[in-house]
This record gives sequence, structure tokens and C-alpha cells, in this order.
Amino acid sequence: MEVPLKEYVIAVAGLGHGELEAMALYKRLHADYLLVDDYRARKVARLNRIEVVGSLGILLRAKESGLIPAIRPLLANIQAAGVHYGEQLVSEALRLAGEQ
Repeated sequence: MEVPLKEYVIAVAGLGHGELEAMALYKRLHADYLLVDDYRARKVARLNRIEVVGSLGILLRAKESGLIPAIRPLLANIQAAGVHYGEQLVSEALRLAGEQ
């Protein structure tokens, strides 16, 4: 069976198999967004014309939709699990959430 051209993903050395599979699945499903936080993976996704959103973007959307009351405690949980965000990014996310 032939794979349509639009489902191909331009790969770059250093990305994991899972990240590349997620990008291919995004294309196969015609998804709206790919959830990815890794900087390099985000760059490769954009190279492949894939719309990306990160964990902080998901938290902001959840708050805007009224699904969660605040992002700060969930952000703290993510960081406690070992995910690192730059100070500027965290400050901007908290500002956008109205939680300076």
C-alpha cells in the first residue's frame, strides 16, 4: 500500500522514534495540533507544517474553558516531575492566566 505524500515526515537526527511517529499520526489523522514540549521536536514539527501546542498552552486553554481554576498548581506539578521551562515562559504563562 502506498503512503500519500502528505503523511511523510521530514526527519532530523536526534529525534526519538516516538516523536516522529506522533508527527506521522498527526498527518494521518489530519489533527488540529500536536502536543509537544521539546524545543527541537517543535522546530521539526513546524518544518513539517504541523501545528504544535505545548503543555502550558493546554493549561491556558483549560483555564480559559473553565476546566481548571488555575494553572499554577498544575505547572508546579509538571516542574516537580522534572520538566524545565525558562523563567520568561513561566512568567508569561502566569501573566496570560492572570496569576502573576
